[in-house]
Amino acid sequence: MLTLDELKQQILQAGLDNSTLCLHSSFRSFGPVVGGAQTVIDALVQSGCTLVCPAFFYQSQTYPSRVNYANNGVDYSKIGRMLSVNYTGCTSQIEPSMGAVASLLLKQPNASRTHHPANAFSVYGHLHQSLLANQSMLNAYSVYKNIYHSSQPAYVVLAGVNFTSCTPIHYAEEVSGRRLFRRWSVYNGQVVETEEGSCSNGFEQLRPQVNHLEKVIKLGQSETRIYPFKPFIDTLSESIKAHPQSTHCGDDECVRCNDMALGGRASE
Repeated sequence: MLTLDELKQQILQAGLDNSTLCLHSSFRSFGPVVGGAQTVIDALVQSGCTLVCPAFFYQSQTYPSRVNYANNGVDYSKIGRMLSVNYTGCTSQIEPSMGAVASLLLKQPNASRTHHPANAFSVYGHLHQSLLANQSMLNAYSVYKNIYHSSQPAYVVLAGVNFTSCTPIHYAEEVSGRRLFRRWSVYNGQVVETEEGSCSNGFEQLRPQVNHLEKVIKLGQSETRIYPFKPFIDTLSESIKAHPQSTHCGDDECVRCNDMALGGRASE
C-alpha cells in the first residue's frame, strides 16, 4: 500500500515539488493507496504543488441561441435530444471520465473552479488565485494561458493516461492559430455562448513530437509522463501548424477533426 510519505518522496525525487501541475490521472494506475485519492492530492499539495485538473460537465450543453458558425465542428441537424442541464457549479457537476482525483479535487475546502459551464478547470494550491485571472466563457483555456506566461515552474503530468486525455493540447491548437469552436450551455438558468476545443481521439499520435521533453517516472505503480509546460505547448503548436492533419482522429466522418484541420471556426 502506497503511503503519503512514500508518495511525497517520489514527488520530490521527480523534481515536481513547488511547481504547477496540469494533472491528468487514472487513480487506479497508482495501485493501492492508503487513504485513497485524497492521499494523492495531499501529497502533491503538501509538496508545494498547485494542481490544475479538468472539471468538465458536458451535460450543460444545449442548442445554439443563434445561427451556427461555419466550420464549427458540429451539425446540429444530426444531434438528437440534448440534456441541457442547468449548470450551477456544484461539485457533483463533473463528468465521471475526469477521474477520481479530479472529482475529489473539486471538494477540497480551498479549491476553486473556473466559471465555464462545460469546460471548467479546478485549481488547488498556493498559486490558485493567480491562475484564475482573465477567465470568461470565451476564454476556456485562460488557466493554461496564465501558466504559459508565468515564471513559475510548471509541468504537464500524465499519470496512467495517454495524450487523448491531455487537455493542454487544445491550448497548443489555439496557440498554433486555430480558432476554437463555439458551443452553448445553460448557466444559472441562462443560455450562454462558450468556447471549447476539438476532438482529442487522435492526440496520441503527437507524442513522438515531444519525446525529447518526456520524463517517465513511477508514482506508486503509475507510469507517469512529465513534460515542461511551455516547451510542450511551443513544440506542439509548431508541429500542428506545420502538419494540420496530425491531430485528426482518423474517422473521415468526424466533423470536429475535419473542421479543426481547416483552421477551426469561421470568424462569422
